[in-house]
Order: sequence, then C-alpha cells, then structure tokens
Amino acid sequence: MRLRTARSRPLLAALALALPGLALAAAPANPPARVQASCTMCHGTHGVNTRMPYIPRLAAQSRVYLIEQLRAFRDGSRSDPPAIMYMWPVSEVLTNREIKKIALWYSSQKPPRPQRANALLVAAGHKIFLRGILKKGVPACMSCHGPQALGDGIYPRLAGQNAAYIKEQLRFFRSGIRHDKNAAIMHMVTAHLSDREIREVAAYLSHL
Repeated sequence: MRLRTARSRPLLAALALALPGLALAAAPANPPARVQASCTMCHGTHGVNTRMPYIPRLAAQSRVYLIEQLRAFRDGSRSDPPAIMYMWPVSEVLTNREIKKIALWYSSQKPPRPQRANALLVAAGHKIFLRGILKKGVPACMSCHGPQALGDGIYPRLAGQNAAYIKEQLRFFRSGIRHDKNAAIMHMVTAHLSDREIREVAAYLSHL
C-alpha cells in the first residue's frame, strides 16, 4: 500500500505545520562537519570508542545531557581534569548551533553493545543501582538514571558506558573535583561509596 497518496498529502502537510519540531529532531543521515573535525578521533564517528576505556561512549546518549555538557565545557563550569585538558580547548570554538548538531548526531546513534564484566561485581552493582545502600545513606542510582540506566534529560544514559570512565567520574564526584550542574547530587551519592562499590556499579552499568 502506498503511503503518500493524493489524499494523504493534505494530512501530512497539516502534521508538518502542527509539529514543526519533528523536522528539526530528525536524525541526520551524515555526521556534522564538526564531529568529523573535532570528535571522531576520541569518541568515534558513531560514538562508540573501543580503544580508549577512559573516553566516554556517546552513542544514544541523552541529547539534552550532551548539549548541557558541551556548554559546560565551553564556559568552564565542568572542571574535572580530563575536561580541562581535552574538552575545554575543543569546545571553546563551538557555536550553539554546532553543539546542537553534535548532540543530535550522537544521541541518534545505535546504543553501544554491553561489555564483559566480572559476574560477582555485576551482581553487587545491580543491587546498588536498584536499591542503593540504605545503611550508608546512598540512594538508588535508578531514581535519576531510570531502571535500565537509559537516562532522561539532564540525567545521562549509563547503560553500556565504559567501566573505566564511570569509575573515574564517580571518584571525581566523591573527591569534589568534578563540578557541573548535577555535581551537588552526585557528591552526595558518592560520598560514602567505597572503591569496591564504585567498581561494582561501573561493572554493572558497562554490562547493560
């Protein structure tokens, strides 16, 4: 059955007028020029870095979160060491339009595949993610990141993320080194996590 018949055209036109944001949110067919020029070397064209474990995977990441973080890199409000060393110089030349294009590109890519992880660490991390650690006052990670760790808005997708990156960032939050919009929440969450518990959470998330 042909979808675009003469009768369907007026309806399609009406939808286009009523929902102008649909065209803007459509996934691009090719990576933006800025992705090729600035992002591919570390993050890969499709946002799945397999060579450098401390580099975050950006594929299927929340578009809102990517926009927020790129702006935070650009204005210097995210200040963990890798941000200062690598992302500040890269992002200082980005326009708002380029940031939105980069975010749309990476958020529209296929999610990264699960990574192998130690089964015992995964099981323990699963419990922390879903339930928190009541006796330590650590809330469940899923309360912000969702039960499948897919993220939402300003809360990033963590499923399939590089374990080494997660561990490093959780330690930055715990020590107070990392500052950005969500830092206050994450400082509270990580304040009482041990290194072992951080490893467990990271293993579980990378395994998703």
